[in-house]
Amino acid sequence: MKDTDSVATNVASNVVSMRGAQGEQGQNRRGGPVTLPPPVVAVRDKAKALLTDHAKQVFAKVDDSLFAMAEKAHGQDEQDGLFQALRLLRVERRRVVDRFAEALDQGFQVREVSADEEDPYSADNLSLVHNDDLEQLVAVDTMVANAKRDFAEPLTEISLRLNTLLSVKIYDKNNPLGPDAICDAFVEASRSLDLHIRARLTLLKKFEQLVMLNLGKIYDQCNDLFIEKGVLPSLKQQRRAARQQRPASRPQQPAGSSAPQSGYAESQSGGYAGHGLMPLGSGAAPMPPQDLLSHLGALQSHLPQSYGEGEVQLLNVNSMLQERLVEVRQSAALAKMDSDIIKLVEMLFSFILEDRNLAEPVKSQLGRLQLPLLKVAIADKSFFSKGGHPARKLLNELADACTGWQAKDNYEKDPLYKKISEVVGRVLAEFDQDINIFSALLDSFRDFIERERKRAQRLEQRIVDEADGKAKTKAARARVAAVMDALMAERDLPPVVSEWLEKVWANMLFLTCIKEGTESESWSRDVRTARDLVWSVHAPMPESRKQLLGLLPTLQGRLKAGVEAVSLNTFEARRMFAGLKEIYRERFALAQRLLEERSREVEKEARAMAAEAAGQEAALAEEVGDTAPVNVSEVKPEPVVELPQMEELEQAVAEVALQADSHVSEEISETDSHWQQTFRLAQGSWFELKRGDEEQFRCRLAAVIKDIDQFIFVNRNGAKVAEFTRAELAIALRKGELMSMDDGMLFERALQSVIGTVRQSRGEMR
Repeated sequence: MKDTDSVATNVASNVVSMRGAQGEQGQNRRGGPVTLPPPVVAVRDKAKALLTDHAKQVFAKVDDSLFAMAEKAHGQDEQDGLFQALRLLRVERRRVVDRFAEALDQGFQVREVSADEEDPYSADNLSLVHNDDLEQLVAVDTMVANAKRDFAEPLTEISLRLNTLLSVKIYDKNNPLGPDAICDAFVEASRSLDLHIRARLTLLKKFEQLVMLNLGKIYDQCNDLFIEKGVLPSLKQQRRAARQQRPASRPQQPAGSSAPQSGYAESQSGGYAGHGLMPLGSGAAPMPPQDLLSHLGALQSHLPQSYGEGEVQLLNVNSMLQERLVEVRQSAALAKMDSDIIKLVEMLFSFILEDRNLAEPVKSQLGRLQLPLLKVAIADKSFFSKGGHPARKLLNELADACTGWQAKDNYEKDPLYKKISEVVGRVLAEFDQDINIFSALLDSFRDFIERERKRAQRLEQRIVDEADGKAKTKAARARVAAVMDALMAERDLPPVVSEWLEKVWANMLFLTCIKEGTESESWSRDVRTARDLVWSVHAPMPESRKQLLGLLPTLQGRLKAGVEAVSLNTFEARRMFAGLKEIYRERFALAQRLLEERSREVEKEARAMAAEAAGQEAALAEEVGDTAPVNVSEVKPEPVVELPQMEELEQAVAEVALQADSHVSEEISETDSHWQQTFRLAQGSWFELKRGDEEQFRCRLAAVIKDIDQFIFVNRNGAKVAEFTRAELAIALRKGELMSMDDGMLFERALQSVIGTVRQSRGEMR
């Protein structure tokens, strides 16, 4: 765990720009510019050159990272935001580096900082957050804390050397080469850039990797330059000697005391007559993180057995610490960072305990995790910025599993509630500082939930399959009817052809539609067969005689396949094929008679022309008189019958309007926002459904049956609890009878709520 030096900055409200915290930095006490000694100028210029060189590398690296992130972005908005950030950083990189260098210069115009100014924001003032996003705050805070921990020795030497050269006292907050000042300068230089939050966090991460992690080398070069200029050249040897002379052991606690070993025991408390939690800056030593964790562990282990089994309770940790310190007869102050973490965790659990997604008994159980998660946050500063932290994941998993859970009679015996109580109980009993307990419990809980979900999914799948099957049947019948209407409407078809279409081919189309859908090749083939059958008895003769002769063999094969597919009995099949055969025999006979008649007409015209030319009119008249008369009414050509083309039949099918049985008595416009909202509902989303004044329950959108626009809702056990048509659903949303529930991860939603509260408070203060 990080030592006290790493906890120098504030996790939620103390990342403040040097310029903002120090006011007119470029002035001395009399208001004029500060004249720096030559060694300080030399070190300033050296440090500025090194830091700006590293800052330039930041932009080269972040360019590659943002491009890769944009290519893997989950949504269009995120991808657009990352590409926009990429372009903006390419354009603005020089100006940002210039502003960074200018801010470093300004940092050397140091003025005196009073004790009050060193800590201007109390734990209650989380509204003074200066960043737009809490995760950015934590990222900045973490890199500063790490740098102070890792480079404490060379940084201390710089502070001591500056103290000998400048007229003001140098502290952490006003050291122009301290991690606070350097990180703050970069944050201020890039603050005006309108960047997607992921891009901004990536920029800060690269700054940490290329600048903050290299501060040790920069500090060493600055100290070497100070030594070269004759500023405390033997300082390192003096500090080493002082460390060797330091006592090896610390004062022991009285025998039998349960308090942790620390430097803030009663005898070291600065002479306070009383005991307990003292204000920061009152003279009491800040409590080291390890000792704070020990006290919190003692509070955790002494929570009443009944805690969390009744009303939802938010712990007042400061009050509990006060009682704890009085009990062990100690006095101590809370470090600013620890105080803010306590406040932040309280705000997070305040949100959790008011979340309408969770039933009251579940809130009570999750509320019991306040102290363990507070210990995690104090021990591991990445807790707020690391989305994959096992403690956060466990809390999210517990809450997600309970989204649709409702407290019924004897809910204590419910398997899910019992499992959550078991997990929370183990955290309270077993968690000290090893976060691996959260990973182990998370795996165990996920196994339990997976078994529960599989049982629910089996029931849910049966319900959805049944509804889907009914919808597909209804849709298939409507689409087959559309094809049949287009082919048969207002057509005088032979009875046997109508029988083929109604008994065989309508069933054939129905089966194909159910099995393969209207987009399949099989559907197109079967629709074409029905069209060919109608065409075969309506095609104009004798013009279509040759085409019909080519079609009949393949048509007969397709009709036989249809007979087999619909299991038509053999007797019926033979009769219907015989009927078709008779129709085609008559059609070809008609075609032959028409051809013969046309041939006789042509021959007669030819002879008439020859007789007229040769003057043999009498002979021609005699020959004509011997020709048998033809009944023209019998051989009159059939009119051309226009059949719909395949594209028209496909359009007729596509335009079939289906709707589940609806019981709405009021109309709703398609421009209504609630109607449009029904198209954006995601499968798996949870809702709160109200029926009447008393009946209220939670349900999940299990499926949208697209064929008939029907929405199926189930409870967490997979049983169907409601179904709506689109119109019914839109009206239920409009009336507030169906309300969507937040489906984001609980911890992340809590963080966003805290950020919103902070922003609102900041706005009110302005």
